[in-house]
Amino acid sequence: MKTERLIVGGVALLVGLLLGWMVRGVSTYNTHAAQVATYDDWRVACPAAETKEGACEISTDIMDRSQPQPTPIARATITTDKDGKQIMGFIVPYGVSLEAGMGLRIGKDPVKVIPYRTCNTVGCIAQTAFDDPLSKSLKSADDVAVMFAGLDGKPVSYQLSFKGYGTSYGAWRSQDSRRKTWFWRLFS
Repeated sequence: MKTERLIVGGVALLVGLLLGWMVRGVSTYNTHAAQVATYDDWRVACPAAETKEGACEISTDIMDRSQPQPTPIARATITTDKDGKQIMGFIVPYGVSLEAGMGLRIGKDPVKVIPYRTCNTVGCIAQTAFDDPLSKSLKSADDVAVMFAGLDGKPVSYQLSFKGYGTSYGAWRSQDSRRKTWFWRLFS
């Protein structure tokens, strides 16, 4: 009899703690605030949950390490477009050969040529679908390079850092889910 009461009391305590934790996740989630977090060389940025058109993204600066002080030369981002498809985009500086496109080399695989979509006030933009094969190859890669040709036709190549990529990828998926539905906020 005493053992049954202890078991029932313990189960009731655990259920109460679990429900309290879940209610806290929903009630304390700030839908008005944007979130930015840094994971080594990668960043996760999410607009406020009340912004229906926005999507979370992860990004990293592609650095020119040929100088004594490394400087950002381009940027890589992974996000979801307005149709719900995941895309990987690159912003490279002006003065690139648009006809040649941009190259992405992952490990020993052949270079994947990505056409430029447009140039704007930030730079020239190239984007490709962030599908399962690309996602898996990036997760397992230790050598990724972004390549493009200048107006003189000479190709340049810059290494893409993966320091913090795995953690930022997980945070991106988690925060994007939490942003879109209250269910995932239960577990935050």
